[in-house]
Amino acid sequence: MRKVMLVDDEYMLLRGLKLLVDWKSLGLEIINTEQNPKLALKYLHDNPVDILISDMNMPELSGPDFVAAAKAIRPEMELIVISGYSDFDYVRAGLQQNAVNYLRKPIDTDELLETLHGALDRLQAQQQQHQIASLAVQTQTRTLVTTDQEMERQQLIDALGIQFDPTTVVRLIGVLNPLPPKDLVSYLQILDAVKGFYVEGQDFIIIFQGTTDQLNIFINEAPHQIGAERRPFLIGAPIQDETQLHNRYLQLRREIARQYFFETAAGLRMMLPDTQQDTPLTLPSYSEVKKALDGVDLATFSAWLSQQFEAMKRANASDLLARQFALVVLLVLSDRLTAFDNKSAVITMINHATDVSEIKAQLQRVAKLAAQQGNQQFSRNVVAMRHIIQTRYSEQLSLAMVASELHLNAVYLGQLFKQEVGRSFAQFLNDYRVDVAVDLLRDSDQDIGQIAETVGYQNSSYFYKLFKKQTGMSPGDYRKAGVLSSC
Repeated sequence: MRKVMLVDDEYMLLRGLKLLVDWKSLGLEIINTEQNPKLALKYLHDNPVDILISDMNMPELSGPDFVAAAKAIRPEMELIVISGYSDFDYVRAGLQQNAVNYLRKPIDTDELLETLHGALDRLQAQQQQHQIASLAVQTQTRTLVTTDQEMERQQLIDALGIQFDPTTVVRLIGVLNPLPPKDLVSYLQILDAVKGFYVEGQDFIIIFQGTTDQLNIFINEAPHQIGAERRPFLIGAPIQDETQLHNRYLQLRREIARQYFFETAAGLRMMLPDTQQDTPLTLPSYSEVKKALDGVDLATFSAWLSQQFEAMKRANASDLLARQFALVVLLVLSDRLTAFDNKSAVITMINHATDVSEIKAQLQRVAKLAAQQGNQQFSRNVVAMRHIIQTRYSEQLSLAMVASELHLNAVYLGQLFKQEVGRSFAQFLNDYRVDVAVDLLRDSDQDIGQIAETVGYQNSSYFYKLFKKQTGMSPGDYRKAGVLSSC
């Protein structure tokens, strides 16, 4: 509904105007009536009005002065002036202030309706122009922070009015999933310090240039329902020059993803500048996780798992590092299972989980399954086979070779191993080699080809495919995410 205010020193005219047309059917709502033009100006200072209908002859303030003052307060507001006088100077004063029309008392209903329809058409056109302009600014803002082209970047900086100087600081700010978003849009559009913003997914990316006081005001005066107490405001580090914009944007995107993944509660968080970093967090190795979980019961496992993820959250670990850790835990747990048919599905879930709770729930289910199966007691021959794999995995082992060494039939030995371990000899060998490769990728400087050969694969392409199948990540990606500093 468009908001209408009526101003006239004659009470009966105000009352009559209310009854003259069906305002609601026009999409209009009379939100205030005033007989004193000075009180009307005070109201305009604090409240938005779309259409002002005002008398041009009031004792407290002349009509032309009132119209000029009202327009100065609300320049985009539509004006309709009313007068019982034929004095053209009054008419001209109203029209010079962009009044919609001049209505003579007594007011004709059809003329008033025609005038209101014209005002509504202009307001609609004005709104469309604002939307087009806003979309243009949003497009410019998005392009500016995502481009690495110097010439294009400078043109966009000039278009948005951004200046890098010591008196004001340029920052990127992220507001996570503001509800309702239109309230934040309205707030951002009135702030001079907001040079541009756009929506990325469900989040707002904002370019802010201002002093510390302006930044505090921006946060503290945000609409209550989307303020820092209800939605995380991520305040980027100061940007010294235009060359830092793109990297600061990537930094902010990583932080937004981390906040969602670790289910961070609402509240303001200042991001660290480049010169300050948290202590790097190192991914635990397969061996370390295996040792930590040795003999741990289900209840203790759940508490241990929560502690690990909480430590990652405090250390500003990325969601990628947390997923990688979860994969290592899964590898350790799966080695305890004699029957685990949906390992690939769990790997997929870990790599696509939206938050840490999903991952914890999956790993707890796998741990419960392992606890239910209990500690498997192996026969002497299977113990010997497992020992050969664990000590000679780098050799070109085969079931036939091991059977020959143990002086047993290969078919019989393969069936026995599968029955007791739950995996074939080849599957167990591949799993163990990947477990070793996980530690080598973290702890050694060997290239991937050398690691493939170290764990028993002459064909590095085959090792690559096998590793990705087992972990959901390529060896290269796994190594890159092994150690992560804070943003």
